[in-house]
Amino acid sequence: MISPQPMSEVSRILVPLAAAVIVLAGMKAAAAIIGPIAFAIFLSVIFGSLLHWFEKKGLTTRKALILTLVVFFAIVAVFIIVIAGSFLQLLSDLPLYQQELEASLDLLSPYLLSMGIDPSSLTLQEIINSLSIEIGSLIRQLWNMAILMAMIILTTLFLLFEAKGFSKKLQIIIEDLCPGDLPRFITLAEKNVGYLIIRTEVNLAMGIGTAIILGLIGVKYAVFWGFLAFLLGFIPYVGFWLAVIPPMILAWFDLGLVPAILVLVGSGIVNLLAEYLMFPHLAARGLALSTAVVFISLLFWGWILGGFGVLLAVPLTLLVQMICELFDETRWISLLLGPSPKEGTNKGP
Repeated sequence: MISPQPMSEVSRILVPLAAAVIVLAGMKAAAAIIGPIAFAIFLSVIFGSLLHWFEKKGLTTRKALILTLVVFFAIVAVFIIVIAGSFLQLLSDLPLYQQELEASLDLLSPYLLSMGIDPSSLTLQEIINSLSIEIGSLIRQLWNMAILMAMIILTTLFLLFEAKGFSKKLQIIIEDLCPGDLPRFITLAEKNVGYLIIRTEVNLAMGIGTAIILGLIGVKYAVFWGFLAFLLGFIPYVGFWLAVIPPMILAWFDLGLVPAILVLVGSGIVNLLAEYLMFPHLAARGLALSTAVVFISLLFWGWILGGFGVLLAVPLTLLVQMICELFDETRWISLLLGPSPKEGTNKGP
């Protein structure tokens, strides 16, 4: 006969896991809604910290909120201008790219024919014609993206307006669920929010540096690539490569092999300075997650929430770790997500 004590220990592990599976299944089913909301919460945390910083400088809550909203809308306006400007510039450069593509195909045509590829089907005009039947779908996708952006912006605004009230509600809930653990939760939250703020500052420096390097080399759409480097910097390990490969290919196609190599080297130097000099200097602590967990979290949250999940993989995993740290039944999960303990820790007397 199985004693009740082992069953009790097993249930302490299985019950949280079963609840987590149910929650994740719901998130997967509602990813189209939860992903944008999660991104809006992420933005509200960043701009809420800016609002708090304005208040610490002596501004009233009303003035700090107004100034925060001004900064928020200025960033949104710059984002729209950069995207729209790059798109319009690309349209104006299409004839030039068509000539360059045709010249390149003339040189490669013997090799393409030997592989059974008809070079005449690879002209820019043919590619555009082959995609013309998808124009209606493309317009619908652009319209859906515009609606998604509007939804994220509005949600972020409402969260900023309710920031203080929501924070007080959350403190009351945590105090009821885990009496006496509120100070520990606040400490964990401040550390994780501090990491997000520092990560944003480092990414901003990396994005500006990348844009300057690409501009000096002569790569087109340098501001857009710099913005992309800033955004993809939130994706550990692979974000840099996702950001640098497109401008490197464009530089190779537009300027030649040497400028393409300079793009890789220059962007690599900027990334090196940002990640290995600036970030450790600003962050008093390292990322409190296992390296393997960070990589797996990219795959996991990407599967759950799509592109938003990949972008927010680290903040979401930090949130899970923070919540698991609060409860005795789930503290083992927090330990599992964290880095390997140092030698000599958790040893008996």
